[in-house]
Amino acid sequence: MKIRKDKHTLRGLATILGMLLLGLVLWQFQFYGAGASLIFMGLMLTVIFLYTATKPREYFIRDERTVRTNEKAGYHAFLILVMCLGILTMANWSTEILYKDVSGPLAIIALGSWNILRWYYDKKGYETDP
Repeated sequence: MKIRKDKHTLRGLATILGMLLLGLVLWQFQFYGAGASLIFMGLMLTVIFLYTATKPREYFIRDERTVRTNEKAGYHAFLILVMCLGILTMANWSTEILYKDVSGPLAIIALGSWNILRWYYDKKGYETDP
């Protein structure tokens, strides 16, 4: 198993080690929740790091079709999010809707619509806009 040693890989490794060290320091100062969270995230990132560091850099370069699909799906997901915000703004005129109550569902709608649209455009194929 050969691990790449370019600057991006080493920067990621330094970030992971910093998270683990900060988690241990917080654990020593009896901030158990924050320390355990940082240690757990550092361990998960270590697994991800080992997976990506063993692949060649060319493995992660996307082709033009994938880039275009992601751009198109992101654009339309943003429009869906703006329409949802407009509907919530009009609904707020007659009711009291707090932002903290709708921020979670809005994030789920945005990410879900982006994933669904990305899958749809990937299956549909590349078509030019009219």
